[in-house]
Amino acid sequence: MRMDNMRVLITGGARGIGRAAAELALAQGARVAVWALHSESVEEVKTAVPAIHWADAVDVGERDAVERGVKKILEAMGPIDVLINNAGYTLTSRFLEEEPAYWERVIATNFWGAVYTMRAVLPHMVQRGQGSIVNVVSDAGRVGMAGEAVYAGAKGGVVAFSKSIAQEMARHQIRVNCVAPGPTRTRILESNTEDGDAEKLIEKMIRRIPLRRIAEPHEVAEAVLFLASPAASHITGQVLSVSGGLTMI
Repeated sequence: MRMDNMRVLITGGARGIGRAAAELALAQGARVAVWALHSESVEEVKTAVPAIHWADAVDVGERDAVERGVKKILEAMGPIDVLINNAGYTLTSRFLEEEPAYWERVIATNFWGAVYTMRAVLPHMVQRGQGSIVNVVSDAGRVGMAGEAVYAGAKGGVVAFSKSIAQEMARHQIRVNCVAPGPTRTRILESNTEDGDAEKLIEKMIRRIPLRRIAEPHEVAEAVLFLASPAASHITGQVLSVSGGLTMI
């Protein structure tokens, strides 16, 4: 599953699944660019993973910022071969207790972020007649999740959007797939609790997972990089669940 000299853009690439995907892509010979929301996160990942070729602070929920960010990568690295949309945002809360500003941020990051980034990258892939896109969604977007209703809706929207674009782009030899993680040990999971007791939440999740553990970021990243790589050259329009058997549909 080599990706020698392939140019890879990973959004939300400073931490968790995104950073694990960046490290794995580098190990496979790719040239990697990452985006993070904050400049502090950019500096953090540049220090932690110095082999990264490009790192920038980009809010994927802002279309102009995405277009500027893609232009910078094209100038610095050349055409993007692989796009991994990993940026995401959610909190655990009850729908009737949430404010519209929260919904807007969730939808902007999780749904519009994928739309804007794909719209900026796809014309260049079409011009070259090749490319691969992997959108990191969530099993919440496939089966629903109490406490994450708007997030689940946004991720479900990305699934439908991805399948539609996969159909449109197939004639250009551009593949579009999704990876749907279940509970994964990331900073978001460990901080996304109402009472601050992350381990209590994780233990509750583990009791529902047939493999009796949550995923580590590198395990999700392996699935992402498989679908992104030439090893999955005849796979498009698919959603791969990485949930330890939590969802089996």
